[in-house]
Amino acid sequence: MTILQQRLIDLRTDKGLSQKDLAKKINVSGSAIGYWETGTNEPKATYLSRLSEFFEVSADYLLGLEDDFGSRTVAPMGDTTTADERDLLEVYRTLSPELRETLWGLLATWTPSKTLKSKKKV
Repeated sequence: MTILQQRLIDLRTDKGLSQKDLAKKINVSGSAIGYWETGTNEPKATYLSRLSEFFEVSADYLLGLEDDFGSRTVAPMGDTTTADERDLLEVYRTLSPELRETLWGLLATWTPSKTLKSKKKV
């Protein structure tokens, strides 16, 4: 099962809707939702937009390109960032401004000054 299929099922059932009910809400045929949830077909961009608006989530979330918190789950094409580097970034984003400042101070002591890029104020 794809992420899109699972998220559609989860979002629909969380709202207590049948496939037919959801189809009426976003103005598609009754069978369309079933096809999307079984993977027989995938929604066109216009229907993906309607689903996003109805469920109040991003299209990227429906497609599995971002998680529940809006963070990208898939690296953009051409991105050479490793999984470890992406994990570090996710941790960094959760830090308070004070902890970020402390981390930058530690990095400055561990890294030759030429290799540490200029730090923007947090």
